[in-house]
Amino acid sequence: MKKILSVTVLVMALAMLVACGGGNTPSSVVEKSMKCLQDKDYEGYVDLLYIDVKEGEDPEVQRNAVASMIASKADQTLAKKQGIKGYEILSEEVTPAEENKPETAVVKVKIEYGDASTKEETVKLKKDDAGDWKIDMGK
Repeated sequence: MKKILSVTVLVMALAMLVACGGGNTPSSVVEKSMKCLQDKDYEGYVDLLYIDVKEGEDPEVQRNAVASMIASKADQTLAKKQGIKGYEILSEEVTPAEENKPETAVVKVKIEYGDASTKEETVKLKKDDAGDWKIDMGK
């Protein structure tokens, strides 16, 4: 009986590790970004963005400016929509890296707002120099 209990606990612990360690996939980054918006964690959201810092610029100043801008815009939008109630990843398409171009991805997500409205968004991502997926703010 103790052996069965031990094996069960081990399997549950491994399942939790796998579930929590979603890795750095385009879909997991979009899920993290949605969670940040739900929680109004705009600094956490900015951590998921690909921010191209120009030479001579202070990256921290730029990050703070982006976080402030996103907070203002998101607060207004989410107040009208009564927050984000839930979200669902619909699809993920990854395009391999090419010469002088990083690996990119497109994730489609369906957002359900507190006012019962829904919206499908397309989120573009690309890998940064460290190989992590980041949301591409470019056009």
